[in-house]
Amino acid sequence: MSKLGTIALMGGSLPYWGAHESAVLRRISDCQTLRMGGNVLICDQGHREVHYNSCRDRHCPLCQGVARTQWVKDRLTELLPCPYFHVVFTVPHELMTVALANKRIFYRALFLCAHESLLAVFGNPENLGARVGGLSVLHTWNQKLAYHPHLHCIVPGGGVSPDGTKWIAGTPGFLVSVKRLSSMFRGKFLGLLKKQLKKGKLAGDAANTQRALCRASAKAFVVYAKKPFGGPEQVLKYLGRYTHRVGISEQRILSYENNQVKFSWLDRKNGQTRKIMTLTLEEFLKKFMLHLLPKAFRKIRYFGFMGNRHRRASIHKVRLLINPAAKTVDPKNSIPPKEPKTCTKCGQPLSVHSRFEKSYFKVSNLQGIRAHGPEPSEKVTECRY
Repeated sequence: MSKLGTIALMGGSLPYWGAHESAVLRRISDCQTLRMGGNVLICDQGHREVHYNSCRDRHCPLCQGVARTQWVKDRLTELLPCPYFHVVFTVPHELMTVALANKRIFYRALFLCAHESLLAVFGNPENLGARVGGLSVLHTWNQKLAYHPHLHCIVPGGGVSPDGTKWIAGTPGFLVSVKRLSSMFRGKFLGLLKKQLKKGKLAGDAANTQRALCRASAKAFVVYAKKPFGGPEQVLKYLGRYTHRVGISEQRILSYENNQVKFSWLDRKNGQTRKIMTLTLEEFLKKFMLHLLPKAFRKIRYFGFMGNRHRRASIHKVRLLINPAAKTVDPKNSIPPKEPKTCTKCGQPLSVHSRFEKSYFKVSNLQGIRAHGPEPSEKVTECRY
């Protein structure tokens, strides 16, 4: 069981959680354990190993490795032979209460307004005068697990002309004016939230929400562009380690003892130094639960000429506009095939000997099943919290 799974198991019986939160905690605590079922593998020498299934929950840090690898492999054919930029959209702290009470509406507005702002600024003839495309990723946390929703956008340094006949490259090392982009994003975002408030679609006290929107209108919506990537390879490396993050990784959790959780965080304001934070189990889980996404909400989205409906055909056309001699990237040749699992004792390849389904195991059976896997005729149960 993972460190976060142990914490989730201990805190799963707390009375704070709703059905969605309880289900996430249970899946994380069950991940890669007996309760998820698994396979009994055997080598030619007769050695047996038990490999347990993953929960595949998108909030589980153990399950993101496989999902990340497959997602990056699928994105190889979408990279363009041009520089890429990283743009981050943030919102002021005054809107956090509105966001927590209306996660689905708030996150959707964040995506929609950021995409519209990029398309409008890029499409302005005074700037680039072209239709841009890209992808965006929603993050809702900072290093201390505090609630901080923001959007990361990966944008190519150029766009397609209005008539769709040529590629218009941007100025090297420069994207657009972030001040103009920030101003447009603030207007669109606050305007959309005010419309939702008038329609009565925002949860919470209407007067408090109105005051929060008024205070936020006096604040700057920080939009900043990081240094451009050196090429598509750096974009791929960045996406591989960034898109499938969760609120906290296994490596950052240092210990869980005496109802206290210790985890490390990076203090970027003071020389990128690593520090340690200690929270009670309840405090840690409450912070972690702030970052659960609404059901079926997509945290990775495309916009512009990379929109989902015709993305493959559109990207192929754009690649030819940039470089008519460009070759299509074959993902099978870009990522080496997955190596077969080998025995930890003799190094021989392992093959599946038997499978066992999800179940709940008695404590008395755990040691034997960990070592050899359950027998086909053995029925095992366990009482959970």
